Amino acid sequence: MLHLKAVFERKTNEFPVRDCVIENIVELPATEYARFRSNLIRDADFIAENKNRMYQDENGIQHCLLVLGENSTEGVLVQSEGYDYARYASLLPGARDFVTARLNELADQLVREGTQNTRSGVWAVHFGEIRDKYHVTLDPTSNITSMLLNVLEARREMAVVEPMEYGFDMVMFSAYCPNIQEGATEQGPEESSMTMKF
Repeated sequence: MLHLKAVFERKTNEFPVRDCVIENIVELPATEYARFRSNLIRDADFIAENKNRMYQDENGIQHCLLVLGENSTEGVLVQSEGYDYARYASLLPGARDFVTARLNELADQLVREGTQNTRSGVWAVHFGEIRDKYHVTLDPTSNITSMLLNVLEARREMAVVEPMEYGFDMVMFSAYCPNIQEGATEQGPEESSMTMKF
């Protein structure tokens, strides 16, 4: 048998699916996650701390907080609508796998752009560029930023990744950068949509 958890709607004609954007991720210890999941309408500090990230925009898109439990594959999407509790919530089976796959995919794209376009092995990418090009919102205080940093640091192409206020500064091993030029220290912005740090 294949076991999983799902939410069933009674006598529904269609599923009330909505477009969502995960604006931040919070991971709770297993016991705290279990307590949160069994009492979603209880005020929670981690929701209060993130309530400015949760809203419905003018296009009806829900901007949410994803709550993960330690060692759990599922998660709960929360849109508190300005409150300190999960005013709107949706169980997301496989949430951890989804986040891992999406961050690995984004890291692949960033590393590919950097290694293929740098002439010195140094590359910088701004959060605004990531948002515009890959539709992922990052900022220095977001846990998603920290998670992406960890993924980038684990890449074999990467010598150093420095988190900056505006984005990431990256130094990549020359063996993975086919366009490195002897003595090159900078790159013109016209050669890539990414911005090189001088």
